[in-house]
Amino acid sequence: MKLQYQVSSAVLLLSLLSSCGNDQQDLRDYYFPLRELTEGLVYEYRDLNHDSLSADYWYYRTIPTDSAYYFTKAYYQSDFEQKQLYREVMVNNGILLKDLYLFEGDSTGQQLQARAEVLSPNVFPFQVKNSEDFYIYQVRFQLPSQPHGSTTVLINRRFSGDTTYTFQDKTYSAIQFEILGTVDQRDSILGDIEPRFSGKEIYAERIGLVYYERSYGENAPSFYHQLVDRYPMTELEKQAKKAWE
Repeated sequence: MKLQYQVSSAVLLLSLLSSCGNDQQDLRDYYFPLRELTEGLVYEYRDLNHDSLSADYWYYRTIPTDSAYYFTKAYYQSDFEQKQLYREVMVNNGILLKDLYLFEGDSTGQQLQARAEVLSPNVFPFQVKNSEDFYIYQVRFQLPSQPHGSTTVLINRRFSGDTTYTFQDKTYSAIQFEILGTVDQRDSILGDIEPRFSGKEIYAERIGLVYYERSYGENAPSFYHQLVDRYPMTELEKQAKKAWE
């Protein structure tokens, strides 16, 4: 996972997804079009500056129930093995994380699963009042490869305004968030590290996430991923079959 910036305890006490008032901006149309994704679509992202890097594939699908809309996100890399699975729920004022599963392969090729503890579930706010509020997301997990430790990922999103975005020759109304975060890795044998990161996310109206970047500081890698295509899961399955033959 590409995640990392410390915040003060005061910021952690901010009210999330719950402010009220008539001067709020409604953002719900910029999240993924949940009602249109019941059949699911793969979003293919590639690095803006490095064509040689492999793509990131995200399979987004909505599962409507009588009580709520659930939204699943499955992340695949170039080996077409699932690496992460998110389950989110839509509530009145935003999107909340319900479950996160991470997958690692062992020496025999078997996929091992770890379930994260959700500490702060805020994924995306439907209303924002100003650009000074942070929306905090935090999870903790222990991967099979870290028997002596755990990882806590903290992401602070701050709405930074309106913009536009061009995807496949069409320009869309869009919004953007600034990102600050940390990856706090604790290990009783190897020691502790807490790398920081910053970044940006852009969401286009009726499409969802179209661009995301992560910077890990001086002398560290940076990534600038843009949406390049969308297609059914059957197309990704064809790509996987061709790669595995």
